[in-house]
Amino acid sequence: MASTTPGTLLRPLVTLAPSPPRLPNAIKAGLTVLLCLAIPYLFGRLDLGLLTVTGTFAVLYAPAAPIRRRAVTVAGIGLGLVAATALGAFTAGSQVAFAVCAVLLAMVTAGLCLAFRVGPPGSYFLVLCSGIAYLVVGEHGVEPIVVPAMTAVGAAVAWLVTMAEFLRDPRRPERRAVRRARDAVAAYASTEPGPDSRPQHRAAAHALAEAQEAVAEGMWTPTEEIIAGLAAARRDYEERAARATVHIVPGEDHAWDPRNPDAGRWLGETPETSDIDLPTASAAERTERALADDERGHIGSLRWRLANGLRWPGEPWSVAASVGVATAASIVLLTLLAGPDQPHLYWAIAFSALVLHQGGPRAARTYRALHRLTGTVAGLGLFLLVAILQPTGWWLIGLIVVLQFTIELLVTRNYGLAVTLITPLALLIASGGNVPERPLSLVGERLLDTVVGVLVALAVLWGLGRRAHHRAVRADTGRVLRELAQFARGEEQARREPTLSSTLRDLNASHSLLVADGHADSTEARTAEAVTHAGYLMLGTHGVDAVAASAPGWEELADLELPSGRRPVGADNPVDARIREHCRRTGAQFG
Repeated sequence: MASTTPGTLLRPLVTLAPSPPRLPNAIKAGLTVLLCLAIPYLFGRLDLGLLTVTGTFAVLYAPAAPIRRRAVTVAGIGLGLVAATALGAFTAGSQVAFAVCAVLLAMVTAGLCLAFRVGPPGSYFLVLCSGIAYLVVGEHGVEPIVVPAMTAVGAAVAWLVTMAEFLRDPRRPERRAVRRARDAVAAYASTEPGPDSRPQHRAAAHALAEAQEAVAEGMWTPTEEIIAGLAAARRDYEERAARATVHIVPGEDHAWDPRNPDAGRWLGETPETSDIDLPTASAAERTERALADDERGHIGSLRWRLANGLRWPGEPWSVAASVGVATAASIVLLTLLAGPDQPHLYWAIAFSALVLHQGGPRAARTYRALHRLTGTVAGLGLFLLVAILQPTGWWLIGLIVVLQFTIELLVTRNYGLAVTLITPLALLIASGGNVPERPLSLVGERLLDTVVGVLVALAVLWGLGRRAHHRAVRADTGRVLRELAQFARGEEQARREPTLSSTLRDLNASHSLLVADGHADSTEARTAEAVTHAGYLMLGTHGVDAVAASAPGWEELADLELPSGRRPVGADNPVDARIREHCRRTGAQFG
């Protein structure tokens, strides 16, 4: 394994990652802030304009989404920002009340944003704006009702600006998504079956899924051109995938992608690392089609997304719990270090939440935390420079517009640089435009808050909830076993109920997180992999009688209690061994 050097960690802070074009989104973000600042300033109320900026953060969400999804997402985040600022404003009289409410806000919004798959920047701005509202009411004497009211104005402007993009061409996102899908499918179709074509297959499948989602969440009535283009892309994709059914891979790659017919199957004996036989390419093709049909049936359903996202004990719950512990611990530690009178608790709360709120593997979150800490330190230095310049009037407006514009330009290409700019922007808004003449004490306080928040979050990340991904995998494994029993019995399911396809997708997602955390050899991961492969084989088989005959075995396994206690790596359990043996036996019938 290559060693990680300081240069390796810090290099991404000054390099730009590949990203889709961000200029249109940056222009929308800059225009939104400009409108919210310039108009009040012309009437002599720049202070009110600065309060609207807390609502303009809604424009940063779903910037390239189709019309219906963008309308709902931006409106929902806007309402969330109004509620968050109201919470901060009306608890400004009590530090204890604000601390309790802010911790609960950080927990709930982190869980909901993950469940709804809101995407970056997630719940961070909801927590930050609540703290800003608490500060401007408590330190600057603003009437509490004014803050959420002006936030609502900013959120409304953000919604209008982001939706105005659709006036000229409301179906542009769908057409672009279908065009990308056709290009990706064409690239896949030009390849020959075999392991070398796997990247093109995955790219085509991903682009096709995105196009289907864009059409489902775009205009209510897609045009014939869009429908025909999507149908042609799907037809070309299936024709190319069908060519792989005659292909058998005799290679040395142990990996099998259930959505990739080109993965084929092994010749001869199954590798020791696999618990069941791998399927034929034709079975993989049928499996992929069943998964795609299930996904298309639930695209655009917010109720389904929420119910599926909040399945216990899924990642949203574990992330919400870790955010709650980290933010509460940050408050306690900061109070012990700097005394009970801390009007800037929100900063430590926001940065504890920032490290944890988007979930993912621990190593990835640790990596992001280091960059966020470095970016914030650089941002505090930038704020010192701003304080020396003491911008006012149009200069201050221009500076805030440039900051918002550049943040949106950089946020997907270099998050460390984006945080560097978010820091002075947040401090300018919280100061009400009155940049302190002696900012060193303020910068020192914010530096302490940042260090406390990030270090506590890292301690919680690595010290608590280490079995969270194991428990999630266990729960999803149990769901798949129950769905396998229902599938084998041939039971029909209502549209809102989980399906074998959806539970397999959930298990694959939680299993991926467990593997990414370095637990691929754990008992939970091995059992989940065997159950996943058996489930895919069941979906892809033509042997209806064999599936029905397997029902009693799956029903027996579905009633078992899956252990999830702490065990050394390699330690097995009779229940796990029994499940994997059953998967091995039944898998041989369906491969």
